[in-house]
Amino acid sequence: MLVRLLEPDPILRDDPVRPRISPSKRIDGMNRAVFAWVENRKICAIACVSYQQRIPTRVKDLLEYHQWPTRAILYSVWSYKKGSASKLIQHFVKRMKEEKLRIITMSPKTEMAKNFHLKNGAKVLKTNRTTINYEY
Repeated sequence: MLVRLLEPDPILRDDPVRPRISPSKRIDGMNRAVFAWVENRKICAIACVSYQQRIPTRVKDLLEYHQWPTRAILYSVWSYKKGSASKLIQHFVKRMKEEKLRIITMSPKTEMAKNFHLKNGAKVLKTNRTTINYEY
């Protein structure tokens, strides 16, 4: 089940992608949120999201506030159980499309990120100096 976390949780310190973003900055109630994939009352995967008007290329872009966001930016996804991150992404993409938001990532330039997003149906949108934006 896809669940939105409403308060910063210590589990957010486990982020292997963007560990420097504090748990409190990930959930601000305005344009940042965290979603979890939960099975049997246990968190199996996490996705951190920033709602933006522009396509970000740097971490500082994720922390900007936009009053009328048109994009849901996935900037960090990790899993505690094999296959759970893919389930989270599938359900997240469906929910955001219902809300008429484009789903973009700001991913590190790694084979792991590339393989994960392409396997889950994303396409390369833009290659930046230190990141890649995929679109679902």
